[in-house]
Amino acid sequence: MLVGSYNHKLDSKGRTVLPARFRGELGSSIVATIGIDRCIAIYPVSRWEELILKLKDLSSFKKKTRDFRRVLLSMATELEIDGSGRVLIPSSLREYALIDQEVTLIGLEDHLEIWDSIRWEEQRSGVLMDFSDLSEDLEGI
Repeated sequence: MLVGSYNHKLDSKGRTVLPARFRGELGSSIVATIGIDRCIAIYPVSRWEELILKLKDLSSFKKKTRDFRRVLLSMATELEIDGSGRVLIPSSLREYALIDQEVTLIGLEDHLEIWDSIRWEEQRSGVLMDFSDLSEDLEGI
């Protein structure tokens, strides 16, 4: 299970180290694409394939569905994890996520997100301020 958060820096080539704890769950190749909140979403290939099957079931007659699929899939790329546990984050994804140098990798059970560290701290702090309200809305899970 992919859980926890880790802070890393990008090297001069735009690579980051995936924590060993995550690498065991991800395998040797992953799929990276844009995330919902201007972050980068990282999926194990098997989870990505499940997501693609669900996307295929959505109606292509709805404009929002077509737009979502087009952008999500056009920005997706399969990446190899090198022998040192590093992965090269494409510049298009770094630009989308407003990533500069320092990144935070967060585990979300079946996939990861990579955030610019400053933006993640802002996001996390905002959610923590409303955490008790959010937990009430999710009562019963």
